[in-house]
Amino acid sequence: MRHRFRAALAFPLALASAAALAARPFNTDDARIVDPDGWQIESYVKGQRGSRQTEFWFLPARNFGGELDRFEFTLGGSLVDPDPGGRSNLLLAQVKTLLKPLTTNGAGFALTVGLSRLKPGATVEVVETPFGVTTVPGESSTSTQYNPYLNAIASVSAFDDAVVLHFNGGATRNTAADRTIGNWGVGAELAVTDRVIGIAETYGLSQGKPAYQTGIRFWAIPARWQIDGTYGWQHASPANLRWISLGVRILW
Repeated sequence: MRHRFRAALAFPLALASAAALAARPFNTDDARIVDPDGWQIESYVKGQRGSRQTEFWFLPARNFGGELDRFEFTLGGSLVDPDPGGRSNLLLAQVKTLLKPLTTNGAGFALTVGLSRLKPGATVEVVETPFGVTTVPGESSTSTQYNPYLNAIASVSAFDDAVVLHFNGGATRNTAADRTIGNWGVGAELAVTDRVIGIAETYGLSQGKPAYQTGIRFWAIPARWQIDGTYGWQHASPANLRWISLGVRILW
């Protein structure tokens, strides 16, 4: 069942990532944070084919302002439901610091550090990274894993923010297997209208083939309520992967 966890998830990313916890609908993170004294909630569902699984994510974030106005704190998690197999659950705690704010026609830089707690739902060799759950060599186990990670972020604005590019590079320490897994990502935001932004990205881990994703971000209420969706794919072994995701992002 190992291949069921080879998909690059959206924590981080993110993110990831999650991947690192990138702004929806990206996995590649950006050099932006929540406004001082502000809150953000991101939530989405992702359905995958080729190796069937469904992910459910809920990610609240907070900027406390004051002397901490360049820091964003996130605590959230997900449920991943493979078929067949058990349901795994993931808890993420992350701090993102803005080293240089992104400006129009300029560049911005940020850094994220975090810790993931992954409880596999089946006997597989998995570890959570900023860009998703991946298999690793070692003894299979259903034991809970705690893995720290970091991600360096650069963003560049061009044509009065009509195009914004994002670049990521980082690593996760898999404590159970005593090894380090690298991650990278490149993403682009393309402004279609004031409320509609297209996205395109490619991202991956030091082991495995890259993933690709395209999507759209729509501001139902500008700077307050966002609706988004993506389509992604990865040429993986033993099955090629395809997925769609639908999400919402709320700021106040």
